[in-house]
Amino acid sequence: MLVVIKLIFYDYYKKELSMPYAFFYELCPELAESETRTITVPDDSSLTLPAGDYSLREMYCNERKCDCRRVFFYVVSSLTNDVVAVIAWGWESKEFYAKWMRDDDPEVIKELQGPILNMASPQSSLAPAILDLVNDIILNDRAYVERIKTHYLIYRSKVERRTSSKRRRGKLKLRR
Repeated sequence: MLVVIKLIFYDYYKKELSMPYAFFYELCPELAESETRTITVPDDSSLTLPAGDYSLREMYCNERKCDCRRVFFYVVSSLTNDVVAVIAWGWESKEFYAKWMRDDDPEVIKELQGPILNMASPQSSLAPAILDLVNDIILNDRAYVERIKTHYLIYRSKVERRTSSKRRRGKLKLRR
């Protein structure tokens, strides 16, 4: 299943910028299968979420030369096998995102950093509770945060190699 999330921001000159996101497993299927985080909520939990498993499927930007340093968690419930939340999170500083976007609007920076429910994505009634869980527990797990950063670097490396290969093949065809 291919899902592309597009975020629309406006750059310094008010031109539309689009950032497509695609699943980590598209370029790294083995790693995604072995390292995708799943939250299990037991029957006797005090959480406001129904008992079940909630899989955090990672999505990263697949635009060439992008360095947004963000992840989208496409959260799927085992109860419905459907998306229940889409959470965006960037791990860098406010200064990093202000420089990267060439915009220091606090609202734009807040959305880039997150964690935040992505407004342009489907969200269920469980989404706010899942956001709280991700923010309070998942993103406080240093090892997991480092794993996300590593996945980002691996994914970005593959995106750059893939687009470079396509360009080289295209140039070779044009010379004929």
